[in-house]
Amino acid sequence: MNKKIILIVALLIIGVLSRIIPHPPNVTAMIAIALLASHSFKNKWVAMLIPLTGMWISDLMINNYLYAGYYDKFMFFSSGSLWVYGGILFAVLIGKVLIKHIKLSTVFLSSLSASFFFFIITNFGVWLSSMIYPKSLLGLVECYTLAVPFFGNALIGDLIYSVVLFTSYSLVFSNRFELNTAGNTKINQ
Repeated sequence: MNKKIILIVALLIIGVLSRIIPHPPNVTAMIAIALLASHSFKNKWVAMLIPLTGMWISDLMINNYLYAGYYDKFMFFSSGSLWVYGGILFAVLIGKVLIKHIKLSTVFLSSLSASFFFFIITNFGVWLSSMIYPKSLLGLVECYTLAVPFFGNALIGDLIYSVVLFTSYSLVFSNRFELNTAGNTKINQ
């Protein structure tokens, strides 16, 4: 099977599993997947669809199975989906701009940047669309302030997942490692 197809399937599985198995709040692979997809696929539509599809599939499972009791009908999208998906698309853009070659410094910088902008975008959406916070500068500050502990988790998770995914990708897609048709792994010397 083509390595790119295997990569797409692997990223979708990793993304979905990282969101549905028990995990600390906001520690998922979605930002790392957006960054890796943006680097791995020159076609911007493929790069965008991979993390969005993983997010949507896991949202379907979470909203309609794990949290089904909170909704009175089947949920294709939740109320904050636009902001979350927008944050993921911004992560893809960051990856396209910052990751020309895989180096620890570029992966680290892109992961930090994507985490920060995801935090800014999604919490602005929470402030704007919910009734929890007053629609004032003070309400916006309160929204961001109360979200800081979740940002710490997201930042650590995004960095760890980014390093693991980019390292794995580099190993598999280097000339020293190949999957032969028999399904065995071969390392070239």
